Amino acid sequence: MKPDTVIENDPRAEEAIRRWDELKSSRSRHEQDWEDIANLMRPQRGGFGLYDHKRRQQEKPLSSEPIMALGSFAAGMYAALTNPANRWGGFETPDQELNQWRPMAEWNDLVTNRVLASFSPSVSGFYGATFQAYSDLAGFGNAAGYDQIDTVNRKFIDVTMSLAEVVVEIDAHGRVVEMVRKFTLKPRAAVREYGAKMLPKKVNEMADKGSSDDVTFYYHILNNDQFVKGKLGPRGKPWLGITACEEGRSLVKMAGHEDMPAYYPRWDVDSGMTYGTGPGMIALPSARMVNLMDGATIRAAQQAADPTRLAPDRQAVPLNGTFRPGSVVYGAVDMRGNPLIRNLEQAGNIGLTIEEKRAKTEAVKEAFHYAVMSLSGRTGVTEEETRIMEEARLRNWAPHADRIMEEYAARKFERRFRLLWRAGQLPPPPPEASGMPLRVRYQSAAAMAMRAREGTAIRQFIGDLGPLAQLNRRYVDRLEPDAIAEALHDASPSLPARILRSREDADEIAKARAEKEQQAEQMQMAEAAGGVAKDLGVTLGNGGIQ
Repeated sequence: MKPDTVIENDPRAEEAIRRWDELKSSRSRHEQDWEDIANLMRPQRGGFGLYDHKRRQQEKPLSSEPIMALGSFAAGMYAALTNPANRWGGFETPDQELNQWRPMAEWNDLVTNRVLASFSPSVSGFYGATFQAYSDLAGFGNAAGYDQIDTVNRKFIDVTMSLAEVVVEIDAHGRVVEMVRKFTLKPRAAVREYGAKMLPKKVNEMADKGSSDDVTFYYHILNNDQFVKGKLGPRGKPWLGITACEEGRSLVKMAGHEDMPAYYPRWDVDSGMTYGTGPGMIALPSARMVNLMDGATIRAAQQAADPTRLAPDRQAVPLNGTFRPGSVVYGAVDMRGNPLIRNLEQAGNIGLTIEEKRAKTEAVKEAFHYAVMSLSGRTGVTEEETRIMEEARLRNWAPHADRIMEEYAARKFERRFRLLWRAGQLPPPPPEASGMPLRVRYQSAAAMAMRAREGTAIRQFIGDLGPLAQLNRRYVDRLEPDAIAEALHDASPSLPARILRSREDADEIAKARAEKEQQAEQMQMAEAAGGVAKDLGVTLGNGGIQ
């Protein structure tokens, strides 16, 4: 490998490293609580205060209940927000009549299906990465990820990053507008990723020698303050992505982006605050108590099984003070039979009851709405019970779903559309829609459940009117067929838009059907008249009756 000369101490690389140090310092006040949440509820994460989070010492909590509660909550979010079995996203224009126009409805369905297909496991790791993001949101109240298109393998790369390697900054409106990721690569992996010519000489030498030492990189995403629309290269893009190498503080890569390629959703965040909080912060006090209670119970049980012995001197206990079941300890009693060795007497009751520990465990579960999450979808539960549980879940955490939609799911859907559009994988819309803005229609399972309830209420209302309509047709006259059809269709967002004709098309079909029915009625009347004349033994001619 003979790389070209790489400029060291590049100002853009130095700025990326400086911003990491600066933003990392401002994040430090959250790191201890995050570390506790990781130790007790999210053991896959941690190392927030270390130089390299991968070198952390993984703690082993004494209770698995908080871990299972967090996992159940994350699975509930996955099923409710971005369930691969649902059409959880779509497109529409501000003009509802245009959306219902058949060519536009078919185009919306087509591009929606292609965007959803781009998230499938065959071409993307989106759903696996999304579950990791929801788990981080459940625990820490924050998640970090990025996506990009792999033109070589014709796939999409969706990654959820550890919060330990990401710091962010917000603007005056609380939106995340800057991100720095610190990560490491092996020398050979760095050469494969960026090319030998873009890396410092020392990194290439390490790769030639097959070194397994880590090389530190920084990926800095920020607004392009020198953006000029229409310019070629990174200057013509509103976002910049700068990759720097810590070795020599050299610039490795600088790329421009039409939209921010990274995501940082937050569960609940106060005004002016950069980082959010999640259910894990609510569960943390009880999770700490559960861990301490279990530790105390284990220590008390160990003390009871293997108590501390009291002996007058070292000579009283042979075998270096080791006691074995069934063994004989010589010298443990005096000539009168008085024991020279006895157990240290301690209170047998440690003051913790099973009810107290169960109460703390239930408090952890309640923080993650475990009771509702675990019961939903079980067999033997009636439809009414399922609806009540669904409403309970929505009431407790659905308000936070809007923020997740804004900062993660809807942005993912919109950015995937843009990537596919720029790659030429989507057809153009109908000419009549030219100049009309297109927006993402997010369809979470929470919204679907509420709409489905509306559909159920409509069906029940119509069913209630049935017996009354037998008494008075006025009840049927009050119903509007078009409004009912549209309301029932909207109550099932997973239905394609193209299956419902517009009111105008339906009017044309009804008009044609009425004309056919009128013609058929006239033919029947003519046949009936001919039959009567035949019965009278006369025929109708131009001159009258013959």
